[in-house]
Amino acid sequence: MAVQTSYSFATGKGIAGGIFDMFHYPVDSRYNEEENGKLRFGVGVVKGSIPGSNVILPTSDSKSADFEGVVVNGFSNQQDLEGKVRVMKNQNVGVMRKGRIWVVLAKDAEPAYGDPVHLIVEGDDAGCFAAEGGVEIAGRFIGAANGGIAPIELYGVDVAAASTTTGGNEGSDTPIGG
Repeated sequence: MAVQTSYSFATGKGIAGGIFDMFHYPVDSRYNEEENGKLRFGVGVVKGSIPGSNVILPTSDSKSADFEGVVVNGFSNQQDLEGKVRVMKNQNVGVMRKGRIWVVLAKDAEPAYGDPVHLIVEGDDAGCFAAEGGVEIAGRFIGAANGGIAPIELYGVDVAAASTTTGGNEGSDTPIGG
């Protein structure tokens, strides 16, 4: 009787939008304003037309203060008739704003442990993450790249935006004390 003693496939460390560990992680419900299939699990999203309700992929106009979080893979979606899992327009999605999650990396991104987290806001990689480029968000990479994804820790408060504006001057580019 033959017994298989080796396997040619390894289980991946994570999946895009998968929760990294049991760290405290608030997840907000938001509606997807993007067209069918454009929004993906593990990408960063920004405020949509109704802040606190809708989300979209970032654009070249997006700032770190617009960052809402990362789309969580809640494992509640089904494949369509083409065998693909798609986030549909106006579908409710979970968006993690604080915690540890696997994110989709920008093309050629190779972050290392401790690197800052940057949200790419332009081109085909809009919504993906890297250690440079785009806009910096409050967080850090907590692992290396693995098959186009990597784990990050989101701090939940946009330190960069909070440190560049005065308390009564939200959205301004005036530095504190300026």
